Amino acid sequence: MTNYKIKNIILGLSMSSSKNIKLNLRQSISLVLGNMIGVGIFMLPVSLSQYGSISIIGWIISGLMALFIASIFKRLSSKFPGKNGAFHYTEKSFGEFIGFFVIWGYWVSILLVNASIAIAITSYSTVFFDFLKITNFAMIYTILILLVIALINYHGIKSAGNFQLITSLIKIIPLLITIIIGFYVFDINNFFPINSSNESSFNAINITTTLTFFAFLGIESATIPADKIENPKENIPRATMIGTIITILIYLLSMIALIGIIPTDEIANSNAPFADAIGSVLGDNLKKTIAIFAIISGLGSLNGWTLLQIEIPKSLAKRKLMGKIFQKKNKDDVPYIGLIISTLLVTSLIIMNFSKNLTDIFTYLILTSTFCSLMLYLFVSISEFTILVKQKKPISDLKKSLFTGIPCFIFIIWLIYGVGYESIISGLFLLSFSIPIYIYQKKYA
Repeated sequence: MTNYKIKNIILGLSMSSSKNIKLNLRQSISLVLGNMIGVGIFMLPVSLSQYGSISIIGWIISGLMALFIASIFKRLSSKFPGKNGAFHYTEKSFGEFIGFFVIWGYWVSILLVNASIAIAITSYSTVFFDFLKITNFAMIYTILILLVIALINYHGIKSAGNFQLITSLIKIIPLLITIIIGFYVFDINNFFPINSSNESSFNAINITTTLTFFAFLGIESATIPADKIENPKENIPRATMIGTIITILIYLLSMIALIGIIPTDEIANSNAPFADAIGSVLGDNLKKTIAIFAIISGLGSLNGWTLLQIEIPKSLAKRKLMGKIFQKKNKDDVPYIGLIISTLLVTSLIIMNFSKNLTDIFTYLILTSTFCSLMLYLFVSISEFTILVKQKKPISDLKKSLFTGIPCFIFIIWLIYGVGYESIISGLFLLSFSIPIYIYQKKYA
């Protein structure tokens, strides 16, 4: 058996042509894991550090709600296998415009996510390259990262799928090392004061829950490229739930372990908190190793989000809700014009925000991205109930839907409050572009 065949069996790939290759269950789980476990977990401790260990409560709340939201996506993907996720669900419930509005916001959030991920990769790269602490060099380096990932995706779902599976496995390693070491050198004193900010405990929990929920964006990843997933009726629900549960466990344990190793005031002054934590126990050599893992994690996450970033406008273009240009494909069946345009947009976001320091840019981008994503989750949280009512389903089904839908809806409203004025205004501005685009496409497409 050739090395090529062995490689493809290990990675779960079919031997068919690029146009027929689809993601299997393992790769679908890796897509969910890869998009959620990105550099968010590696950089968020810095943004959360000013609030103290009370942020653990934020992680618990956002994790529980992520599980509720995942269960809604699981049931909807079972009812509508092979459909393109949230757009189809919201369109069935509220009509085409709301479906477009929601998925436009989601696409914008992905652009913001990719900008924040690229910046976080640069932040961890400062462990190796001091010159990246200079703004202009950092900006150029960040843009080069985007171009490398765009090139990988240019060569198709097979290339992206392989890269995603490998990086999803690698990125968990530093978190597991932190968990193991953290519980050996655990210092309970690092958790006090519980709330080290000037905010009330309620506000601190609200803000930290909003920030931590960013790390769970990607719950719906397997539902977006539904036409590229094997056996979508079974694999999408399974990938969504398995990926979410694994992510919650890893997040909670690694964050508790991290604070157990170094106090939050030291985390606040770090560009690479997990690397610094491990380095403080095992030395600088392992610190650099952890930084490499974090960078690989970021690259894997950026790769996964880029895959979704080009699939969304392509799907909308098929419905004549975005320009035909987004459907143009290369020989590897990749909508390359959409890839080029979206990469340029992410590059623009990075250039516009590089006047701030890396942590401030990261925090602003993730809050604005979270707000845009929350619009999707807000409508999806009540989509299932609305669809069931329209289909005149029995009361037992309606109760089951409300059991998860109502808590999710209330939780999302609460999160929107925690996003903050600046990010809400920025998010609404970006969402508003959906209105003229929709009107133009309906009139002239």
